[in-house]
Amino acid sequence: MNIFAIINYLIIITINMVILFATTLFVSAALLFSVQPLIAKILLPLLGGSPAVWNTCMVFFQATLLAGYAYAHWSVRLGSVKRQVPVHLGILVLAFVFLPFAVPEAALASLEEGANPSTWLLVCLLLMVGMPFFAVSTTAPLLQRWFASTPHPDAKDPYFLYAAGNIGSLLALLGYPLLVQPMFAVTRQVEIWAIGYGGLVCLIATCGVVYWRCSNRAPDLASEGSIDRGQFAVEVSAPDWRQRMRWVVLALVPSSLMLGVTNYFATDIASIPLLWVIPLALYLSTFTFVFARRTWIPRSWMVRSMPYGALALVFLLAANVTEPVWVLILLHLLFFFVASMVCHGRLADDRPPVSHLTEFYLWMSIGGVLGGIFNALIAPSIFNHVLEYPLMIVVACLLCPNRTDKRGGALATLADFAVPIAIAGLTVALAVATSGMSPEAAALRNLYALGLP
Repeated sequence: MNIFAIINYLIIITINMVILFATTLFVSAALLFSVQPLIAKILLPLLGGSPAVWNTCMVFFQATLLAGYAYAHWSVRLGSVKRQVPVHLGILVLAFVFLPFAVPEAALASLEEGANPSTWLLVCLLLMVGMPFFAVSTTAPLLQRWFASTPHPDAKDPYFLYAAGNIGSLLALLGYPLLVQPMFAVTRQVEIWAIGYGGLVCLIATCGVVYWRCSNRAPDLASEGSIDRGQFAVEVSAPDWRQRMRWVVLALVPSSLMLGVTNYFATDIASIPLLWVIPLALYLSTFTFVFARRTWIPRSWMVRSMPYGALALVFLLAANVTEPVWVLILLHLLFFFVASMVCHGRLADDRPPVSHLTEFYLWMSIGGVLGGIFNALIAPSIFNHVLEYPLMIVVACLLCPNRTDKRGGALATLADFAVPIAIAGLTVALAVATSGMSPEAAALRNLYALGLP
Protein backbone atom coordinates (compact mmCIF):
# COMPACT_ATOMS: atom_id res chain seq x y z
CA MET A 1 0.00 0.00 0.00
CA ASN A 2 1.55 3.33 -1.08
CA ILE A 3 1.51 6.58 0.85
CA PHE A 4 -1.36 8.05 -1.19
CA ALA A 5 -3.59 5.07 -0.47
CA ILE A 6 -2.80 5.38 3.24
CA ILE A 7 -3.66 9.11 3.23
CA ASN A 8 -6.85 8.37 1.32
CA TYR A 9 -7.88 5.73 3.85
CA LEU A 10 -7.11 7.97 6.82
CA ILE A 11 -9.21 10.80 5.36
CA ILE A 12 -12.17 8.53 4.80
CA ILE A 13 -12.17 7.03 8.31
CA THR A 14 -11.39 10.22 10.22
CA ILE A 15 -13.65 12.74 8.51
CA ASN A 16 -17.40 12.50 8.69
CA MET A 17 -18.19 13.62 5.16
CA VAL A 18 -21.77 14.67 5.82
CA ILE A 19 -20.75 16.87 8.76
CA LEU A 20 -17.84 18.37 6.81
CA PHE A 21 -19.85 19.22 3.71
CA ALA A 22 -22.95 20.31 5.64
CA THR A 23 -20.85 22.59 7.87
CA THR A 24 -19.14 24.13 4.86
CA LEU A 25 -22.48 24.77 3.15
CA PHE A 26 -23.88 26.19 6.39
CA VAL A 27 -20.99 28.65 6.77
CA SER A 28 -21.15 29.56 3.09
CA ALA A 29 -24.88 30.31 3.22
CA ALA A 30 -24.49 32.29 6.44
CA LEU A 31 -21.83 34.48 4.82
CA LEU A 32 -23.92 34.81 1.67
CA PHE A 33 -26.98 36.16 3.47
CA SER A 34 -25.20 38.18 6.13
CA VAL A 35 -23.35 40.21 3.52
CA GLN A 36 -26.60 41.47 1.99
CA PRO A 37 -27.87 43.40 5.03
CA LEU A 38 -24.28 44.44 5.79
CA ILE A 39 -23.86 46.02 2.35
CA ALA A 40 -27.32 47.57 2.69
CA LYS A 41 -26.23 49.07 6.01
CA ILE A 42 -23.25 50.67 4.25
CA LEU A 43 -25.01 51.91 1.09
CA LEU A 44 -28.59 52.73 2.05
CA PRO A 45 -27.68 55.88 4.04
CA LEU A 46 -26.34 57.23 0.75
CA LEU A 47 -29.46 56.38 -1.24
CA GLY A 48 -32.38 56.01 1.15
CA GLY A 49 -34.37 52.90 1.95
CA SER A 50 -36.98 52.97 -0.82
CA PRO A 51 -38.38 49.68 -2.19
CA ALA A 52 -36.72 50.45 -5.56
CA VAL A 53 -33.27 50.52 -3.93
CA TRP A 54 -33.90 47.26 -2.07
CA ASN A 55 -35.25 45.54 -5.21
CA THR A 56 -32.19 46.69 -7.18
CA CYS A 57 -29.91 45.16 -4.54
CA MET A 58 -31.89 41.91 -4.71
CA VAL A 59 -31.56 41.81 -8.51
CA PHE A 60 -27.77 42.28 -8.24
CA PHE A 61 -27.35 39.52 -5.66
CA GLN A 62 -29.61 37.15 -7.62
CA ALA A 63 -27.69 37.88 -10.85
CA THR A 64 -24.36 37.29 -9.11
CA LEU A 65 -25.72 34.07 -7.63
CA LEU A 66 -26.70 33.04 -11.16
CA ALA A 67 -23.15 33.75 -12.34
CA GLY A 68 -21.82 31.60 -9.49
CA TYR A 69 -24.11 28.72 -10.39
CA ALA A 70 -23.14 29.04 -14.07
CA TYR A 71 -19.47 28.83 -13.08
CA ALA A 72 -20.18 25.77 -10.91
CA HIS A 73 -21.90 24.05 -13.83
CA TRP A 74 -19.00 24.92 -16.14
CA SER A 75 -16.44 23.80 -13.55
CA VAL A 76 -18.04 20.37 -13.18
CA ARG A 77 -18.08 19.98 -16.96
CA LEU A 78 -14.29 20.32 -16.97
CA GLY A 79 -14.33 16.73 -15.82
CA SER A 80 -10.81 16.69 -14.38
CA VAL A 81 -10.52 16.84 -10.60
CA LYS A 82 -6.89 17.89 -10.96
CA ARG A 83 -7.99 21.05 -12.79
CA GLN A 84 -11.29 21.73 -11.03
CA VAL A 85 -10.09 21.93 -7.42
CA PRO A 86 -7.02 24.20 -8.00
CA VAL A 87 -9.01 26.55 -10.26
CA HIS A 88 -11.73 26.95 -7.67
CA LEU A 89 -9.29 27.50 -4.82
CA GLY A 90 -7.57 30.14 -6.96
CA ILE A 91 -10.86 32.02 -7.38
CA LEU A 92 -11.49 31.86 -3.63
CA VAL A 93 -8.05 33.28 -2.89
CA LEU A 94 -8.47 36.00 -5.53
CA ALA A 95 -11.56 37.31 -3.74
CA PHE A 96 -9.38 38.24 -0.74
CA VAL A 97 -8.15 41.22 -2.80
CA PHE A 98 -11.58 42.86 -2.39
CA LEU A 99 -11.72 42.43 1.39
CA PRO A 100 -12.55 44.17 3.64
CA PHE A 101 -15.52 45.86 1.97
CA ALA A 102 -15.41 49.60 1.31
CA VAL A 103 -17.29 51.98 -0.98
CA PRO A 104 -14.91 52.94 -3.83
CA GLU A 105 -13.87 56.58 -3.79
CA ALA A 106 -14.66 56.92 -7.50
CA ALA A 107 -18.18 55.67 -6.88
CA LEU A 108 -18.74 58.21 -4.10
CA ALA A 109 -17.55 61.02 -6.34
CA SER A 110 -19.90 59.98 -9.18
CA LEU A 111 -23.05 59.87 -7.01
CA GLU A 112 -25.38 62.67 -8.11
CA GLU A 113 -28.23 63.89 -5.93
CA GLY A 114 -31.66 63.38 -7.46
CA ALA A 115 -30.43 61.03 -10.21
CA ASN A 116 -31.72 57.49 -10.72
CA PRO A 117 -29.59 55.46 -8.29
CA SER A 118 -30.14 52.04 -9.93
CA THR A 119 -27.21 52.19 -12.37
CA TRP A 120 -24.86 53.73 -9.79
CA LEU A 121 -25.90 51.14 -7.22
CA LEU A 122 -25.30 48.20 -9.57
CA VAL A 123 -21.81 49.44 -10.51
CA CYS A 124 -20.93 50.14 -6.87
CA LEU A 125 -22.09 46.70 -5.77
CA LEU A 126 -20.07 45.06 -8.54
CA LEU A 127 -16.85 46.85 -7.52
CA MET A 128 -17.44 46.52 -3.82
CA VAL A 129 -18.75 43.01 -3.20
CA GLY A 130 -19.10 41.34 -6.61
CA MET A 131 -16.07 39.04 -6.48
CA PRO A 132 -16.40 37.81 -2.85
CA PHE A 133 -20.15 37.23 -3.27
CA PHE A 134 -19.51 35.38 -6.54
CA ALA A 135 -16.89 33.17 -4.90
CA VAL A 136 -19.17 32.25 -2.00
CA SER A 137 -22.21 31.73 -4.26
CA THR A 138 -20.50 28.86 -6.10
CA THR A 139 -20.33 26.74 -2.97
CA ALA A 140 -23.82 25.18 -2.83
CA PRO A 141 -23.98 23.42 -6.23
CA LEU A 142 -20.24 22.70 -6.44
CA LEU A 143 -19.89 21.05 -3.05
CA GLN A 144 -23.04 18.99 -3.51
CA ARG A 145 -21.59 17.71 -6.77
CA TRP A 146 -18.28 16.97 -5.07
CA PHE A 147 -20.10 15.07 -2.32
CA ALA A 148 -21.97 13.07 -4.98
CA SER A 149 -18.58 11.87 -6.29
CA THR A 150 -17.58 10.32 -2.97
CA PRO A 151 -18.32 6.72 -1.90
CA HIS A 152 -20.64 7.91 0.88
CA PRO A 153 -23.98 6.02 1.06
CA ASP A 154 -25.94 9.29 0.70
CA ALA A 155 -24.00 10.41 -2.36
CA LYS A 156 -26.76 9.29 -4.75
CA ASP A 157 -29.10 12.02 -3.52
CA PRO A 158 -27.06 14.92 -2.09
CA TYR A 159 -29.88 17.47 -2.34
CA PHE A 160 -30.51 17.24 1.41
CA LEU A 161 -27.31 19.29 1.83
CA TYR A 162 -29.16 22.22 0.25
CA ALA A 163 -31.42 22.25 3.31
CA ALA A 164 -28.36 22.63 5.57
CA GLY A 165 -27.23 25.61 3.55
CA ASN A 166 -30.62 27.29 3.76
CA ILE A 167 -30.65 26.87 7.54
CA GLY A 168 -27.43 28.87 7.59
CA SER A 169 -29.03 31.50 5.35
CA LEU A 170 -32.06 31.75 7.60
CA LEU A 171 -30.05 32.06 10.82
CA ALA A 172 -27.79 34.71 9.28
CA LEU A 173 -30.76 36.67 8.00
CA LEU A 174 -32.55 36.67 11.35
CA GLY A 175 -29.41 36.97 13.46
CA TYR A 176 -28.13 40.08 11.71
CA PRO A 177 -30.83 42.55 12.87
CA LEU A 178 -31.25 40.85 16.25
CA LEU A 179 -27.64 40.21 17.29
CA VAL A 180 -24.94 41.39 14.89
CA GLN A 181 -26.22 44.89 14.13
CA PRO A 182 -26.85 45.91 17.77
CA MET A 183 -23.57 44.43 19.04
CA PHE A 184 -20.99 45.50 16.43
CA ALA A 185 -20.16 48.64 14.50
CA VAL A 186 -20.18 48.41 10.70
CA THR A 187 -16.37 48.42 10.48
CA ARG A 188 -16.20 45.51 12.94
CA GLN A 189 -18.88 43.62 11.01
CA VAL A 190 -16.80 43.96 7.85
CA GLU A 191 -13.76 42.52 9.66
CA ILE A 192 -15.78 39.60 11.07
CA TRP A 193 -17.12 38.77 7.62
CA ALA A 194 -13.59 38.74 6.18
CA ILE A 195 -12.45 36.39 8.97
CA GLY A 196 -15.44 34.13 8.30
CA TYR A 197 -14.57 34.08 4.62
CA GLY A 198 -11.06 32.91 5.48
CA GLY A 199 -12.52 30.07 7.53
CA LEU A 200 -14.80 29.13 4.62
CA VAL A 201 -11.83 28.92 2.26
CA CYS A 202 -10.14 26.48 4.66
CA LEU A 203 -13.31 24.34 4.84
CA ILE A 204 -13.71 24.29 1.06
CA ALA A 205 -10.04 23.34 0.69
CA THR A 206 -10.62 20.39 3.04
CA CYS A 207 -13.69 19.36 1.01
CA GLY A 208 -11.54 19.63 -2.11
CA VAL A 209 -8.95 17.26 -0.64
CA VAL A 210 -11.68 14.76 0.28
CA TYR A 211 -13.17 15.05 -3.21
CA TRP A 212 -9.74 14.64 -4.79
CA ARG A 213 -8.93 11.49 -2.79
CA CYS A 214 -12.36 9.88 -2.93
CA SER A 215 -13.50 10.62 -6.47
CA ASN A 216 -11.63 7.64 -7.91
CA ARG A 217 -13.17 5.29 -5.35
CA ALA A 218 -16.77 6.45 -5.83
CA PRO A 219 -19.19 4.55 -8.09
CA ASP A 220 -20.20 6.28 -11.29
CA LEU A 221 -23.44 7.62 -9.91
CA ALA A 222 -23.85 10.13 -12.69
CA SER A 223 -24.18 7.39 -15.27
CA GLU A 224 -26.82 5.46 -13.35
CA GLY A 225 -29.58 7.93 -14.19
CA SER A 226 -31.42 7.27 -10.94
CA ILE A 227 -32.13 9.15 -7.78
CA ASP A 228 -33.30 7.97 -4.36
CA ARG A 229 -36.63 9.41 -3.23
CA GLY A 230 -37.82 7.80 -0.04
CA GLN A 231 -37.53 4.02 -0.15
CA PHE A 232 -37.43 3.64 -3.91
CA ALA A 233 -34.97 4.57 -6.63
CA VAL A 234 -36.70 6.43 -9.44
CA GLU A 235 -35.30 6.20 -12.95
CA VAL A 236 -34.85 9.69 -14.39
CA SER A 237 -33.79 10.53 -17.93
CA ALA A 238 -31.77 13.58 -18.91
CA PRO A 239 -33.82 16.79 -18.58
CA ASP A 240 -35.42 18.16 -21.74
CA TRP A 241 -36.27 21.79 -22.48
CA ARG A 242 -39.81 21.40 -21.19
CA GLN A 243 -38.48 20.27 -17.82
CA ARG A 244 -35.90 23.06 -17.76
CA MET A 245 -38.57 25.69 -18.44
CA ARG A 246 -40.68 24.17 -15.66
CA TRP A 247 -37.76 24.62 -13.26
CA VAL A 248 -37.45 28.26 -14.36
CA VAL A 249 -41.14 29.06 -13.85
CA LEU A 250 -41.37 27.24 -10.51
CA ALA A 251 -38.40 29.29 -9.25
CA LEU A 252 -39.56 32.55 -10.85
CA VAL A 253 -42.96 32.76 -9.16
CA PRO A 254 -41.83 32.56 -5.49
CA SER A 255 -38.98 35.01 -6.23
CA SER A 256 -41.42 37.50 -7.76
CA LEU A 257 -43.96 36.95 -4.98
CA MET A 258 -41.29 37.66 -2.35
CA LEU A 259 -40.44 41.04 -3.87
CA GLY A 260 -44.07 41.72 -4.70
CA VAL A 261 -45.38 41.22 -1.19
CA THR A 262 -42.49 43.28 0.23
CA ASN A 263 -43.23 46.14 -2.15
CA TYR A 264 -46.95 45.86 -1.47
CA PHE A 265 -46.40 46.18 2.27
CA ALA A 266 -44.20 49.26 1.81
CA THR A 267 -46.51 51.07 -0.62
CA ASP A 268 -50.07 50.01 0.29
CA ILE A 269 -50.02 48.79 3.90
CA ALA A 270 -47.32 50.31 6.13
CA SER A 271 -43.62 51.14 5.91
CA ILE A 272 -42.25 49.08 8.81
CA PRO A 273 -38.46 48.83 9.35
CA LEU A 274 -36.94 45.45 8.56
CA LEU A 275 -40.30 44.03 7.43
CA TRP A 276 -38.53 42.82 4.28
CA VAL A 277 -36.64 40.29 6.39
CA ILE A 278 -39.77 38.21 7.05
CA PRO A 279 -40.68 37.38 3.40
CA LEU A 280 -37.05 36.54 2.64
CA ALA A 281 -36.84 34.34 5.73
CA LEU A 282 -40.03 32.50 4.73
CA TYR A 283 -38.68 32.11 1.20
CA LEU A 284 -35.49 30.46 2.50
CA SER A 285 -37.33 28.27 5.00
CA THR A 286 -39.41 26.69 2.24
CA PHE A 287 -36.22 25.43 0.56
CA THR A 288 -35.18 23.92 3.86
CA PHE A 289 -38.50 22.11 4.29
CA VAL A 290 -38.84 20.73 0.76
CA PHE A 291 -35.24 19.51 0.36
CA ALA A 292 -34.91 18.00 3.85
CA ARG A 293 -34.69 14.22 4.13
CA ARG A 294 -37.69 14.24 6.52
CA THR A 295 -41.09 15.68 5.71
CA TRP A 296 -41.75 18.31 8.38
CA ILE A 297 -44.78 19.91 6.73
CA PRO A 298 -46.94 17.71 4.46
CA ARG A 299 -47.08 19.48 1.12
CA SER A 300 -50.54 18.05 0.48
CA TRP A 301 -51.77 20.48 3.16
CA MET A 302 -50.23 23.35 1.22
CA VAL A 303 -51.86 22.28 -2.04
CA ARG A 304 -55.28 21.99 -0.37
CA SER A 305 -55.08 25.33 1.44
CA MET A 306 -53.61 27.41 -1.39
CA PRO A 307 -56.90 28.09 -3.28
CA TYR A 308 -58.60 29.33 -0.10
CA GLY A 309 -55.71 31.66 0.67
CA ALA A 310 -55.82 32.99 -2.88
CA LEU A 311 -59.56 33.68 -2.61
CA ALA A 312 -59.02 35.61 0.62
CA LEU A 313 -56.26 37.74 -0.92
CA VAL A 314 -58.29 38.41 -4.06
CA PHE A 315 -61.10 39.81 -1.94
CA LEU A 316 -58.74 41.91 0.20
CA LEU A 317 -56.91 43.31 -2.83
CA ALA A 318 -60.06 43.99 -4.84
CA ALA A 319 -61.76 45.67 -1.88
CA ASN A 320 -58.58 47.71 -1.20
CA VAL A 321 -58.66 46.73 2.47
CA THR A 322 -55.79 48.34 4.45
CA GLU A 323 -56.76 47.66 8.08
CA PRO A 324 -56.13 46.04 10.49
CA VAL A 325 -52.49 46.18 9.42
CA TRP A 326 -51.07 43.20 11.30
CA VAL A 327 -53.93 40.90 10.29
CA LEU A 328 -53.39 41.80 6.63
CA ILE A 329 -49.64 41.30 6.91
CA LEU A 330 -50.18 37.88 8.47
CA LEU A 331 -52.62 36.78 5.75
CA HIS A 332 -50.34 37.91 2.93
CA LEU A 333 -47.30 36.25 4.48
CA LEU A 334 -49.25 33.04 5.07
CA PHE A 335 -50.28 32.82 1.43
CA PHE A 336 -46.74 33.63 0.30
CA PHE A 337 -45.37 30.80 2.44
CA VAL A 338 -47.96 28.33 1.13
CA ALA A 339 -47.39 29.32 -2.51
CA SER A 340 -43.61 29.05 -2.09
CA MET A 341 -43.96 25.63 -0.48
CA VAL A 342 -46.08 24.43 -3.40
CA CYS A 343 -43.71 25.76 -6.09
CA HIS A 344 -40.49 24.77 -4.34
CA GLY A 345 -42.03 21.42 -3.43
CA ARG A 346 -42.66 20.72 -7.10
CA LEU A 347 -39.03 21.70 -7.78
CA ALA A 348 -37.78 19.26 -5.15
CA ASP A 349 -39.95 16.45 -6.54
CA ASP A 350 -38.66 17.17 -10.06
CA ARG A 351 -34.95 17.22 -9.16
CA PRO A 352 -32.72 15.26 -11.55
CA PRO A 353 -29.96 12.70 -10.83
CA VAL A 354 -26.61 14.02 -9.70
CA SER A 355 -25.23 14.11 -13.22
CA HIS A 356 -27.49 17.13 -13.82
CA LEU A 357 -27.33 18.63 -10.31
CA THR A 358 -25.43 21.79 -11.23
CA GLU A 359 -27.68 22.33 -14.26
CA PHE A 360 -30.74 22.03 -12.01
CA TYR A 361 -29.46 24.77 -9.70
CA LEU A 362 -28.46 26.90 -12.69
CA TRP A 363 -32.00 26.89 -14.12
CA MET A 364 -33.43 27.50 -10.65
CA SER A 365 -31.20 30.54 -10.34
CA ILE A 366 -32.26 31.78 -13.78
CA GLY A 367 -35.87 31.65 -12.60
CA GLY A 368 -35.02 33.59 -9.44
CA VAL A 369 -33.20 36.28 -11.43
CA LEU A 370 -36.06 36.61 -13.93
CA GLY A 371 -38.50 37.05 -11.05
CA GLY A 372 -36.34 39.81 -9.61
CA ILE A 373 -35.92 41.52 -12.99
CA PHE A 374 -39.66 41.43 -13.59
CA ASN A 375 -40.43 43.09 -10.25
CA ALA A 376 -37.53 45.54 -10.05
CA LEU A 377 -37.10 46.63 -13.67
CA ILE A 378 -40.06 45.65 -15.87
CA ALA A 379 -43.14 46.05 -13.64
CA PRO A 380 -42.40 49.66 -12.53
CA SER A 381 -42.15 50.74 -16.18
CA ILE A 382 -45.42 49.14 -17.35
CA PHE A 383 -47.68 49.29 -14.27
CA ASN A 384 -48.91 52.34 -12.36
CA HIS A 385 -49.64 50.28 -9.25
CA VAL A 386 -48.22 47.15 -7.64
CA LEU A 387 -49.97 44.86 -10.15
CA GLU A 388 -47.08 42.41 -10.39
CA TYR A 389 -48.06 41.04 -6.98
CA PRO A 390 -51.68 40.02 -7.76
CA LEU A 391 -50.53 38.84 -11.19
CA MET A 392 -48.10 36.37 -9.58
CA ILE A 393 -50.82 35.21 -7.19
CA VAL A 394 -52.78 34.13 -10.26
CA VAL A 395 -49.72 32.43 -11.82
CA ALA A 396 -49.00 30.62 -8.55
CA CYS A 397 -52.54 29.22 -8.60
CA LEU A 398 -52.01 28.03 -12.17
CA LEU A 399 -48.93 26.12 -10.98
CA CYS A 400 -50.80 24.40 -8.15
CA PRO A 401 -50.85 20.66 -9.00
CA ASN A 402 -54.08 18.73 -9.42
CA ARG A 403 -55.17 16.98 -6.25
CA THR A 404 -56.72 14.13 -8.25
CA ASP A 405 -56.39 12.61 -11.68
CA LYS A 406 -60.12 12.00 -11.95
CA ARG A 407 -62.02 14.14 -14.41
CA GLY A 408 -65.75 14.80 -14.56
CA GLY A 409 -66.00 14.64 -18.35
CA ALA A 410 -67.56 17.33 -20.53
CA LEU A 411 -69.64 18.78 -17.68
CA ALA A 412 -66.57 19.43 -15.53
CA THR A 413 -64.76 21.01 -18.49
CA LEU A 414 -67.74 23.28 -19.15
CA ALA A 415 -67.82 24.26 -15.46
CA ASP A 416 -64.16 25.30 -15.64
CA PHE A 417 -65.25 28.11 -17.96
CA ALA A 418 -68.86 28.71 -16.89
CA VAL A 419 -68.24 29.20 -13.16
CA PRO A 420 -65.64 32.02 -13.50
CA ILE A 421 -67.82 33.76 -16.10
CA ALA A 422 -70.86 33.52 -13.83
CA ILE A 423 -68.92 34.87 -10.85
CA ALA A 424 -67.57 37.76 -12.94
CA GLY A 425 -71.08 38.57 -14.14
CA LEU A 426 -72.43 38.47 -10.59
CA THR A 427 -69.65 40.80 -9.44
CA VAL A 428 -70.45 43.33 -12.16
CA ALA A 429 -74.18 43.14 -11.45
CA LEU A 430 -73.68 43.71 -7.71
CA ALA A 431 -71.21 46.55 -8.36
CA VAL A 432 -73.79 48.29 -10.55
CA ALA A 433 -76.58 47.65 -8.05
CA THR A 434 -74.56 49.14 -5.16
CA SER A 435 -73.08 52.05 -7.11
CA GLY A 436 -75.69 54.43 -5.71
CA MET A 437 -74.63 53.88 -2.10
CA SER A 438 -72.95 56.78 -0.33
CA PRO A 439 -69.14 57.05 -0.28
CA GLU A 440 -69.22 56.63 3.51
CA ALA A 441 -70.56 53.10 3.01
CA ALA A 442 -67.60 52.01 0.89
CA ALA A 443 -66.77 49.03 3.11
CA LEU A 444 -70.36 47.80 3.03
CA ARG A 445 -70.50 48.28 -0.76
CA ASN A 446 -67.33 46.23 -1.20
CA LEU A 447 -68.79 43.53 1.01
CA TYR A 448 -71.91 43.30 -1.14
CA ALA A 449 -70.14 43.57 -4.51
CA LEU A 450 -67.12 41.39 -3.80
CA GLY A 451 -67.74 39.31 -0.70
CA LEU A 452 -70.68 37.29 -2.02
CA PRO A 453 -69.07 36.37 -5.39
